[in-house]
Amino acid sequence: MLTSLLAKLRDLIEDIAPSPGIRARREALAMQTACCGLLMEVAQLGSTGAGRKGKAVSQAMWEEFGIPNEELAPMIKNVTRPENRLTSYYGAVALINKGYASEQKAQFIERLWRVAMADGEIDMYEDQLVRKLADLLYVSHADFILAKHRVQGGSETLAK
Repeated sequence: MLTSLLAKLRDLIEDIAPSPGIRARREALAMQTACCGLLMEVAQLGSTGAGRKGKAVSQAMWEEFGIPNEELAPMIKNVTRPENRLTSYYGAVALINKGYASEQKAQFIERLWRVAMADGEIDMYEDQLVRKLADLLYVSHADFILAKHRVQGGSETLAK
């Protein structure tokens, strides 16, 4: 009885004033969720290639954070629930702008392009969303275009 009461008190204190380690884990999870949410927004735009786009999201999350598929599946399920889908890009974009350097943002835009291109083409809605996110993340137009060309060039090589 006393042990469970102390455990609840410790949990309450951690919620109010988390330790640096817990705060860092929460911030890392928030960044992972933000990136996963944006990647899934791009993946869900196209009407074809859902399986390939899902794999591209998994690959992007592995490259970005080292998250294996078995740990990523619950996160993807969570961000794709209707009640958890992004209604605004502000929160996710603000986290990325705060936590990422310009090179990391450019790499993330390239990952968004890879998800968009996973079905073999980039449709106008995918292009529009990645363009908008690049603008919100303050990625230069040159880096935006270079990332797109790298992805398109890589897919042409894979198709041959």
